[in-house]
Amino acid sequence: MTALFTLRHASLAAVLLLASVAAQAGVAFHLAVTTERQNHPDVKTSLPARVTQDSDVVLGRHYLSVRTGKHMTVLDFSARRRHEIDLAAATYDSYSLFDAVGYRSIELRHRQGIAGVLQAGGVEQHATPRVYEEQALSVLADKRRGPLLPHVLDGAVLWSLDQQPLLNLAIGGSPVGDDDARAFAQFLRYTWGGHPLVLDMLAGGKRIPADFTLHYQEVGGSVTRRFRISRVSADAPANYALAAYRPRQAAAGAPPLERLLDQAARLPPLDAQAHPALRAEAERLFAADKPFEAFLTMLDDHFSTGALVEKLSREQQQAMQACEPIHVLTRALLARDKEGIAAALATVQDLRAQTGMEQPVLALFEGNLRAKLGQWPEATALYLQVLQAKPRMAAVYQDLGDALLAQFDAPNAWRSWDAGRALAPGLRQFNKVNGLERSLLEAYPAFFTGGAPAPLKDQPSTSRPASRTKTVGSTNLP
Repeated sequence: MTALFTLRHASLAAVLLLASVAAQAGVAFHLAVTTERQNHPDVKTSLPARVTQDSDVVLGRHYLSVRTGKHMTVLDFSARRRHEIDLAAATYDSYSLFDAVGYRSIELRHRQGIAGVLQAGGVEQHATPRVYEEQALSVLADKRRGPLLPHVLDGAVLWSLDQQPLLNLAIGGSPVGDDDARAFAQFLRYTWGGHPLVLDMLAGGKRIPADFTLHYQEVGGSVTRRFRISRVSADAPANYALAAYRPRQAAAGAPPLERLLDQAARLPPLDAQAHPALRAEAERLFAADKPFEAFLTMLDDHFSTGALVEKLSREQQQAMQACEPIHVLTRALLARDKEGIAAALATVQDLRAQTGMEQPVLALFEGNLRAKLGQWPEATALYLQVLQAKPRMAAVYQDLGDALLAQFDAPNAWRSWDAGRALAPGLRQFNKVNGLERSLLEAYPAFFTGGAPAPLKDQPSTSRPASRTKTVGSTNLP
């Protein structure tokens, strides 16, 4: 949570190589945030009781940036990207803006689940009030039922909801236009939070307040954050550029996931020879009387390029119909209940032992079955194994992203999905994440205001539906 403008214009331009456009200038300011915690007597924590953080912020036309020390975050709403910049190393990492709201939506459901468990156990007094979960995450648990209520204090107004104080807003501030007021609310939404009703009020306030306090409650106690804004300037750079930085590359000793996603981000899209090469390998295996291996190679082709398992000769079809491992595998993958999925897992493990543990398609299927059983770390390890051997098997990036999101790792989930879509955007598997992004845009539009990118579209499907009665040749497998 950092920002970029100390009003030393020359040094800032050197840092960001920003193009200043006077007619479309943004707003910049310095921000000091003091966080104070009041913990319950029985709570032990390493968090300090009081800490202050200084940042410099720029609110551009289609971006905002936050600089704290040697780190800077740039949110680009036109590209729907977030850039995390290490100023000392002159490197950056890029992420999807969708990961922020994607994480918060599932985290809110998770916290609601915890509150339900506490209520069922008769200890609901330990649950955080819902308005404070919404305050922390800037998303609504449901459609609100009442307005913010003001209470006039000496030189300030205390705004509350459901009798819970949320915002203490001093009267002073700097007048700004509607766009800048909305950008200021957007800055809070992505950095320090704020209840959606509080942010809506600030977005319509036509000013950047000089002094205000947000109130929070957590399981361990209460938190207040006082925001003091100074050095407001109305001629900040309207645009930004990353030309002064290079993409950060994962170190040799980095975790396997980081190294894999770093490599995947640099892979070019699949070329036209990917499908012919895999199909030629399948033909070779058919000729060598290895129909099961040929079938797995055609599935490898489908998960990499979207090509259908089709155009088989009569002899190849007969060989597949007579191949018992193919029938064993396809029957196993049709399992839907927990007991059936556990049995299918054992079947696939046996097939892997017979065929070779390194076989990527069978390792993928084991990962998918483990995912269905909620064994997310084990599934993740298998997806990584597949992609380390077959980094261009694009569909696996969808499965890996699903497993990461289930473990609350939204940034890397979107990195995985983005990598797969860049390799093979036409794969039907990515319709799932495309649909998720559309649902987030519809449910949480405030997170994406500030830019006008092209609308999301589904790619045409390149798969054949599975059938319970005719599974040989199906490409719609788990």
